[in-house]
Amino acid sequence: MVFDHLKQRLGKHAHSPPAAAPPAAAPPAAERHEIATVPACLSEKQLSVVIFGATGDLARKKLYPGLYQLMLLGHFPRSARIVGYGRSAVEMSAFVAKQCVNVQEDPRYPKADFFQQLSFCGGGSYDEPEGFILLNTQLSEVECGDEANRLFFLSVPPTVFGSVAKHVSEHCRSSMGFTRVIIEKPFGRDSASYAALDAQTSQCFSERELFRIDHYLGKEVVLNLSVLRHANQLFEASWNRRYIKSVEITFKEDLGTGGRGGYFDQFGIIRDIMQNHLLQVFVLCAMEPPASGSAEDTQKAKVELLQAVEVLDKNSEVFLGQFAANEVLGEEGYLDDEGVPDDSKCPTFAAVVLKVRNERWDGVPFVMMAGKGVDERMAEVRITYKEQPNNHLYGDIGTREPNELVCRIQPDEALYLKKQSKKPGLTQEPAPTVLDMRYGHQFKDAYLADAYERMFLNAALGESALFVSSPEISEAWRIFTPLLHAIDAAEMAPVVYPFGIRNPAGFKDWSDRAGVVQHRSFFELLAQHASSRAGFEVFFAKYDADASGTLEYDEIVDLATRLYDGRAPEDKMIKRILQMGKCDKNKQVTFEDLFQMGQRFRAVFYP
Repeated sequence: MVFDHLKQRLGKHAHSPPAAAPPAAAPPAAERHEIATVPACLSEKQLSVVIFGATGDLARKKLYPGLYQLMLLGHFPRSARIVGYGRSAVEMSAFVAKQCVNVQEDPRYPKADFFQQLSFCGGGSYDEPEGFILLNTQLSEVECGDEANRLFFLSVPPTVFGSVAKHVSEHCRSSMGFTRVIIEKPFGRDSASYAALDAQTSQCFSERELFRIDHYLGKEVVLNLSVLRHANQLFEASWNRRYIKSVEITFKEDLGTGGRGGYFDQFGIIRDIMQNHLLQVFVLCAMEPPASGSAEDTQKAKVELLQAVEVLDKNSEVFLGQFAANEVLGEEGYLDDEGVPDDSKCPTFAAVVLKVRNERWDGVPFVMMAGKGVDERMAEVRITYKEQPNNHLYGDIGTREPNELVCRIQPDEALYLKKQSKKPGLTQEPAPTVLDMRYGHQFKDAYLADAYERMFLNAALGESALFVSSPEISEAWRIFTPLLHAIDAAEMAPVVYPFGIRNPAGFKDWSDRAGVVQHRSFFELLAQHASSRAGFEVFFAKYDADASGTLEYDEIVDLATRLYDGRAPEDKMIKRILQMGKCDKNKQVTFEDLFQMGQRFRAVFYP
């Protein structure tokens, strides 16, 4: 539907490693995958890309590498000029060495050739016109007077969005091609601030010229939600309250704020992750099928869904947390981060229940959860199905694990279905199994484009379906603003949790009340069984296959696998389990190690 063009252009290319030669029996990866033909609308005129905030982290991590890939694979012309803009002039060789450090060279397009297309304009203040007049002069010079299209990326604080948009419109518009502006979040901090920001930018550019980016809309698994629902016959028919019990949309990071706590404290986890990224995932999960694949019909369907969502406030079903230090892991707490006020109540963990009042979803809880300083890096959508009357044929209702469809967004992108299958043997005994489609296996030769590559390309092509419209953002702020104001006023205190655990104490009970059953984590299971030494001995024996009194590495993996949807956890998770048991050096866990670990976590989960 909406994404057919991008599937055709980006889906067939494989990323070619820049270094080691492949075995003689196979041709080099670079030769197995063709270069695309630059779209006519981008090749007929000179293309200039301007990055405001070119000296920042986003430009180094995503923007310059993404532009290189687009030019490498033929989506952008290699004649495109890329101009960085900042307040001060830079020494160009040092700037390139720093900001292009993440560009992965492919022999088909030497980095030296890419660097030749880069330049920089140190124009001074964003509030004054002189720098933009200078930028326009520099653009005209690199464009050599040719007809040109200009694409501007604003990776700057929202406080200067208005002035940058104004001066670009007044001084840097292309006279003989398109002028388009990509705006990076945050789009304000509440309804009022967004309305002011929108008024400033919309005075300068039409909605067709503005591209408000949410990079989650460029992630493969998020894009697949639309294909999953509308390109198959199986799912959409059961995509409603009759069959679906609950939907969880989760974002987790096993990192803290990394010295950026002072900045994070101004926003919090809801503004940083939930009100934008996770809400867009929710929209693709829950919206009605649009009338067509056009951007207009897609955005209309999104807005209609958001209008049916109840407002969140301090009396809503909300859970807040803030991570503290963990001496075992050697991790500091949020309040230890320089720049964070000692009395900050800013949440680093939040969960809310979205309630949709329409025919399809009335009564189905959509639980969104986002947390920093937890046990793993992970983002996913988990759809839990209701048990049906005929399920009683294989046991009492409620005695088996329910069917769950899981869309793993990151890491290890995957789509898997938890179901019941007959256990081999002479009886008709069902057992939980997993149908697992991992992108790395199913599409091992496919090029998984970074979200920013996709966004650059879509904006250049004038395709706005993957961007966020102004009415969508207004509705998003309508939903969250009352809750955010209550949090800002310290009317809601977060639960303190130690860095590195799966969920804060009390979250499981909260989730149960919200209608979503949380799976027990590895650490919660240990805490439960560690209530007595005798009970823990029985638990330990289930996994100690050779009865040696020690769990070897493979036995630890088996234990963790049973607690992670029947899918093997990442090595990073196993390492953390060993580390928490203070036994990471020999990759073994004795009974006493595991029992003591369980005792420590009883103090967290059963204070």
